[in-house]
Amino acid sequence: TVSEFFRIATYALFYILPVQLLRKRGLLLATVIVIAVFGGLLAFSSILQFYLTQDMALWFRHSPINSIVMGPYANHNHYAGLMELIFPIVLGLFLFYRPRMGNTSLIKGIAEILSQEKANVHILIGTAALLILISIFVSLSRGAMISTCLSLVVFSFFLLRMKINRGNTLLILVIIILTTLSIGWFGWDQIFERFARLKNAQGIIYESRLDFWKDTRDIIRHYRLTGSGLGTFAHVYPLYRSVTGERFLSHAHNDYLELLAEGGIIGSGLALCFLFTVFYKSFRVFSKRRDAFSIYLYIGSITAMVSLLLHSVTDFNLHIGANGLWFFFVAGIAVSAAHTGMRQHSRETRLIPVSPLTEKSCAFLVFCALAPFIFVYNFSNLAGIFYYSNIKNYGMNTQTPLETIRKIEKVARFAARFDPLTAVYPFTRANAAWFSGDIEASKSLFIAALGLDPLNSRHLNRLGTFLAQQADPAKAGLAFKKSMIYDQTNAEYTFHYATWLFAKKEDKQGLDHMNQTLTLSETYFDRVMTAMIVSGIPDTEMEAAIPDLPGPAIAYASFLNRTGRGHEAIARYLATLDLIETFFHQTAFNEKKHVQTTRSYYFKILRFFTARNDMKNAMDVMQRAEKLLPMDARIKVALGDLYFQQGISYKALDKYDHALLLDPGNKRALKMMKKINP
Repeated sequence: TVSEFFRIATYALFYILPVQLLRKRGLLLATVIVIAVFGGLLAFSSILQFYLTQDMALWFRHSPINSIVMGPYANHNHYAGLMELIFPIVLGLFLFYRPRMGNTSLIKGIAEILSQEKANVHILIGTAALLILISIFVSLSRGAMISTCLSLVVFSFFLLRMKINRGNTLLILVIIILTTLSIGWFGWDQIFERFARLKNAQGIIYESRLDFWKDTRDIIRHYRLTGSGLGTFAHVYPLYRSVTGERFLSHAHNDYLELLAEGGIIGSGLALCFLFTVFYKSFRVFSKRRDAFSIYLYIGSITAMVSLLLHSVTDFNLHIGANGLWFFFVAGIAVSAAHTGMRQHSRETRLIPVSPLTEKSCAFLVFCALAPFIFVYNFSNLAGIFYYSNIKNYGMNTQTPLETIRKIEKVARFAARFDPLTAVYPFTRANAAWFSGDIEASKSLFIAALGLDPLNSRHLNRLGTFLAQQADPAKAGLAFKKSMIYDQTNAEYTFHYATWLFAKKEDKQGLDHMNQTLTLSETYFDRVMTAMIVSGIPDTEMEAAIPDLPGPAIAYASFLNRTGRGHEAIARYLATLDLIETFFHQTAFNEKKHVQTTRSYYFKILRFFTARNDMKNAMDVMQRAEKLLPMDARIKVALGDLYFQQGISYKALDKYDHALLLDPGNKRALKMMKKINP
């Protein structure tokens, strides 16, 4: 929350700055020109980078895996958010510099336009606007594409309301047509594919953000008035998360829901009052203005804000420092555009000056107090991150040399001095002290880490392990239980709590939590079976603990086969086929991975039956697989292999031929067709 306070304070200063400085017409005009040049150059560089490099930010920095890099951003949505803030301003500037053309022929009119004094500026700014708009679509951000199109509607509405020259509407249409043609040159296929991903295999529109929003609504219900506290979303969300997986969600992908969750009705009301005041008061002054530059700049600035606010329904641009600063800076430009006099003999600004000396002095003192604190806080935070990065990926265990452990402890202690509010530094020190044999120091550091981050399941789970070794069963059990409660979709914490329950001879609860562990992640099967066997759980109870999911069911069938119960394994494998079909028709977070997982289940069962030379059941398995996944080339090839092994060559050829239609480069299908027909 302290961090969020300084972030919002910085935003406030970035709003106040243009309001104070851009009351002078020269500074306002120069600022807008710089924005246009900056936006055009960044867009041009980003488009080239997108097509000429592979996952590189700023041409030299490698980006995270599976990210769509655009310009200096590892997240394409946030790059598009920046461009959304710049494009309407540049568009307004482009319309302001529009040369005037009399009633003449097209060729003479073009010649007349090009001969005018500001024609070169008009063309350059128009090129910048076009590049910015193209880069938004090239970024493949669906939210940005939609909000940009809606912002053009808002822009046109303001133009019509102010009854400005109709030629501007024609220019906007020209820009849209040029953008469409330019994007067509880059290729519309990628854009269509991005929107097509909104549908799953069953043709139903599905977006993972809907699950995040549903979980966030639960947070809002519990913290209606004051919220959970600014900056606490990432800490509170695991307690409400319904989406399983290892992905860490730091934001709600909806700035409004996140604000309600963290700030409640009070925080959201304050934010709404700020936006309403800026829009309402500036619009009252703007509606009386007749200066063309002020009108175009105000329309562009307000449209830019509206565009990002629309995009914030599906993203968290306002939580990205650069974009948040730009948003409040643009808000300041909107106020300046509405109030700053642009004509030579008009008054400098229509803003009411702060006259009492006490008010000026208070504002100055607040600024002087905030600025150094913001600098010191952010510097200390970055310094802590910088020092800790030297040991961030170091692992510690009983085999780690004492010298390495001491080095880790020293660096973590140094980082904690710079940034005493981050829990990971005392947590690292606690582990180092534990492996060094300093039990008392380790315990106090674990408690200090939890004091800074009390909902951190990883820290709680580690503390539970520590307390269990120190013969403090009551607190250890509580730590294990809380770690599971605070992150209900992580199988690791559920497994540790279940193991603890077995150790306490609470077998019934332990089995329930082992079932939950396998429901969350089938990769824990071997560990779960080992824990149940060591705890002396009877076979019937072990079988009852296996959830009705294909992964755990297949793993249990394999376990039965390894332990000499082949007939039971056959029945279990065959029963799993119904579970696979049920699993496939469930909504998937990642459709491609969902199909791959489904196919892998069939192949695991196929390998079991082919190893037993049970061709009948093997054929039944793959025929059901083909029915469920009719467009899968690998399943066609597997069926072809089964027919070939049984000497039915014509059916094998038919399956290989189908596989090649789906995947022309399939090496196995090509090889087998040549083998059958040399």
